[in-house]
Amino acid sequence: MKVAIFDAFNGASGDMIVSSLLGITLEKEDLDKTIKEMSLNLDFEVLNVNKRGIMANRVKVKEKKRERSFYEIIKIVENSKIDYEAKEDAKKIFEKLAKAEGAVHGRDYKEEIFHEVGGDDAIFDVVCSVIGIRRLIKSGYRIFAKPIRIGSGFVEFSHGKYPIPTPAVLEILRNSKLEILLDGEGELLTPTAAAILAHYCEGVFRHPLKVEKISYGAGSYESEVPDVLRLILGKCEIHDSVAVLETVIDDLSCEEIGFSLERIREESLDVIAIPVIGKKSRPAILVNVVTKLEDAEDLAMKLMKETGSLGVRLIPVYHRTIADREIEEREIIIDDKKFKVRFKRSRSLETFKPEFEDVARISKELGIPVFKVYRILRCENVHSKRE
Repeated sequence: MKVAIFDAFNGASGDMIVSSLLGITLEKEDLDKTIKEMSLNLDFEVLNVNKRGIMANRVKVKEKKRERSFYEIIKIVENSKIDYEAKEDAKKIFEKLAKAEGAVHGRDYKEEIFHEVGGDDAIFDVVCSVIGIRRLIKSGYRIFAKPIRIGSGFVEFSHGKYPIPTPAVLEILRNSKLEILLDGEGELLTPTAAAILAHYCEGVFRHPLKVEKISYGAGSYESEVPDVLRLILGKCEIHDSVAVLETVIDDLSCEEIGFSLERIREESLDVIAIPVIGKKSRPAILVNVVTKLEDAEDLAMKLMKETGSLGVRLIPVYHRTIADREIEEREIIIDDKKFKVRFKRSRSLETFKPEFEDVARISKELGIPVFKVYRILRCENVHSKRE
């Protein structure tokens, strides 16, 4: 699996994210093209700077600060010539910012006015970051972040003097998979960077990694810690350790075996039953149970209690390669009725399929065949890939 890890050991800002992507998935020509396609009124320069001994890229934007409403920002993005996927992601990131501001101020996010992030420079940072990160994803990378140092103290902006982290940043972080460190001096994590990272990052990466590329994006802040955002690209193999429990049952009825295995299934990773010919040529059932290695002995005892077996073989499997997986719940409308459907997603394998129990429930409720429900939900799969 290919992974891209944002290491914000001294915080992050929108321009630092863009800078870290330079030479990886972005070039200066991409930034020029974005300004043209977005019809932005700003200038920038690409520098190679030294931040306390670390050479880093820096995209220095001549700021064009102004206030814009959430609605105005969305219109600018929608009317631009950037591709559909970049537009959708940029709109979602600005929506994240607006919802955070709206939650803090107690008003509808659609009526939110952006004071600090309403200018062309903020639009430039978001859209360029989106383009660069989407190219990573299309190249097969999954996006993660290390715990982010977010700073301390107070900061003054349009609404007055606020503690760090600011209320808007905390709102963005509240529903994200990002982890933070309440450490450092000043405002180290900006709302723009928080929204971008919260949108893309799957959490903190906790597996062994083989490093392949490193890129540094510099900011304008000066402190004892180098003001750079580090982007780490690498590969890893996701694996875990499990145990296979195995026993042969030849003295229970089908109903009794089925009931017992359902009880075991509640505490295991998987259960299968295979018809075999056992001792004395009697028909029997070979039961295989996959469980976490640390749970193996306890579950073996439960398997014996549930089935009456006098012995269970415990086979340790120290290296099981597994695909990444997550459950995503969506609200689907079929025949003018709303249904909540759980989908299993594996980003590395590019699979996205509904849970059968939910498919069966919809089939029974609407009185339509299961295969037709699958066909409808496959359309949701196509839409998901576009997103």
